[in-house]
Amino acid sequence: MTASAIDPVTFEVIRHRLLAITDEQGATLAAISGSTHVVEASDYNVGLYLPDGSVAAMGRTILSHSSSMAAITRSVIDDCTEEPGINPGDMFIVNDPWKGTVHAQDVGLIAPIFHSGELLAWTGAMCHMVDVGGMTPGSFCVDAVDSYQEGLQMPPTKLVDGGKVRGDVWNLILAHTRMPATVNLDLRALIGANNTAIRAMTALADRYGAAVVRTVMGNLIELSERRLRNRLAALPDARLHSRAFLDNDGGLAQSDQDATYEVDLVLTKRGDTLHFDYSGSSPQVKGYVNCAYSGMMAGIAAALLPTLAYDAPWNEGLFKPVEVECPEGLICNAVRPAAVSGGALEAGWLVEMTAVECLSKLAACSDELLGEAQAVPAGGPDKFVLTGLGENGARQTYVIMDCLATGGAAYAHRDGVWTQGQHNIERQKISNVEAVEMDSPLLYLWRGLVPDSGGAGRTRGGMSMGAVYTVHGGRDVTALNSAHGWSVPNSTGVFGGYPGAQNTRTVVHGSDVKARLAAGEIPAVGDLSGERPVMRGRQGLYGLGDDDVLATVPQAGGGWGDPLERSSTAVQADLDFGAVTPDAAVRLYGVVLAGDGRVDEAATETRRDRIRAERRDWPRERPQWERPAGPGARVHPLGDTMQIVQVGAARFTACACGFVLAPAGGPWRPYAGLHTTGDIRELSHATRLDAGLELRRYACPDCGRLLTVDVARRGTGHLDDIRLLDLTETSATEA
Repeated sequence: MTASAIDPVTFEVIRHRLLAITDEQGATLAAISGSTHVVEASDYNVGLYLPDGSVAAMGRTILSHSSSMAAITRSVIDDCTEEPGINPGDMFIVNDPWKGTVHAQDVGLIAPIFHSGELLAWTGAMCHMVDVGGMTPGSFCVDAVDSYQEGLQMPPTKLVDGGKVRGDVWNLILAHTRMPATVNLDLRALIGANNTAIRAMTALADRYGAAVVRTVMGNLIELSERRLRNRLAALPDARLHSRAFLDNDGGLAQSDQDATYEVDLVLTKRGDTLHFDYSGSSPQVKGYVNCAYSGMMAGIAAALLPTLAYDAPWNEGLFKPVEVECPEGLICNAVRPAAVSGGALEAGWLVEMTAVECLSKLAACSDELLGEAQAVPAGGPDKFVLTGLGENGARQTYVIMDCLATGGAAYAHRDGVWTQGQHNIERQKISNVEAVEMDSPLLYLWRGLVPDSGGAGRTRGGMSMGAVYTVHGGRDVTALNSAHGWSVPNSTGVFGGYPGAQNTRTVVHGSDVKARLAAGEIPAVGDLSGERPVMRGRQGLYGLGDDDVLATVPQAGGGWGDPLERSSTAVQADLDFGAVTPDAAVRLYGVVLAGDGRVDEAATETRRDRIRAERRDWPRERPQWERPAGPGARVHPLGDTMQIVQVGAARFTACACGFVLAPAGGPWRPYAGLHTTGDIRELSHATRLDAGLELRRYACPDCGRLLTVDVARRGTGHLDDIRLLDLTETSATEA
């Protein structure tokens, strides 16, 4: 068979075989590694690449690695072709954030696949390793002010030479980690995953011919590009804006802990292209929260693939319609030697959150794609790394994965999924309690769903899983916790939905927990005696003794739509299950509870009508726009709460109730009712809000529906989050 005459059946057989090979790679990696990052968090990925490094097929685990591994492969091609050379049986290791990885803990191994003396393709495997050195166990170096403090960072380096492992490089890597036995297995797992792909791809080329296999891989890329471009072309041209806030930069000894930084995205969709502009983001900082260019691209990939490319093969073709603008030296495109060890979970994570918000709002401008749009997912985990002396007297490092069991964001048509897990991890698992207790010096006092954690809305975010631990059987135990989303709501709602829970952490030192357990009681955290230190987001290292207790609640996804529009029946079901507390039902959803604790539907409607009437009286920055006479026709949806209507030759932004707010060519927020507050408890399970920020609620002056909730710096102008570009010329102009 020639490459130019591939029949559809053969194409499909090879396509599915390529995907099966990546599944086999992943299974090999997980079976050999045994690391909690691999087998519980699924923090790894694998892939197959064309000779130029283009992604042809990838595993469906950590989505951010899809672009990262392609960048690693191209770095190997650029750096190693001439010296030391690329030959059959070679494998190259990379964990340099400026050579493609997201941070140094992500270690990739890339191997060429030769067939009959010719380069057929590349294969690669990557996983997050428990420790690669640096200032802090786990290599999340909270106090780092540059990359030199963050452990071993390898540019493309030949680890396997002609099928033989280079012992000098292997020993160099193990000498830089606090967990050599675990990293040793991880390295063997990466080699095993690549060998699985090499054998399978060689057999595939033996059967169908190298040219046919490469042609199918290339055609898959073209198919994905064509499918995404067609989808983009069917959407209206638009400019979308999202801004996420990062509370402080780590660097506890060197930086201002009250500083708050921004990841700012302006997304422009024209024709069949997407232009991501992060130029408005904050300059890079001294702390460990920056990401390099590869981290920014990883965040974009993790947002784009499941939102607009959910039915296309995930490969290089999906990145061809994408343009990215972000000058070097910003927090999401930091230059060396910026500290970036936390970047994947910090600036890079907020790149993903802003991209999800903009892409979802773009999808919500289409009736066909509205069901794919979602509120903002959980905005980043509270890292929990534990160290202590094990049974053999050696110091061990444990990474506790409970922080990943976050509630999913809401959609227009359904609530977010409980403990869905992080948006960028397709096949995540939750840590096994017994395994954690057996491997680490921790004892669970409780683990379960956290009421009110999902953002309130007509549809609400899913509940996150919280946990309470005490130290048991450990010696010299030290914990590291670090999180953003501590005094900033990252998991924001959309179209009137409220934010989800922020990261929350409570520590009780010198508690009476052991005495209570001995008495047969499992105490609640609030009932324990002991010292309760004030926790910070970037807590860094602190000690945990045998009588200490740690309680955590991770962020959860935001809500969709005005919470007053959630039916009384749905709120009652939430109360019955325990997803919503009576306090939140009254405070956030506006219900009235009868003496028996159940929702009083008639009284609830009366109270909700009163709240809507109060909203109609909220002040407006500009007077009501005079609507022209004549019937109006809906032109475009703006989610399911707003719309573009045409009256005569002019087009306007209007509430779904029909009330005209503003000309479609200009901002609508100045014409809506505005209520501003600094008390986040009015809108969320959270209790802390950065003093420099405020929450702005905008409501329709006619029906009182909440149209959006914005998080903004005090004293700044209104956010203009959705502007349909193809309507500007035919829209009425502002007076």
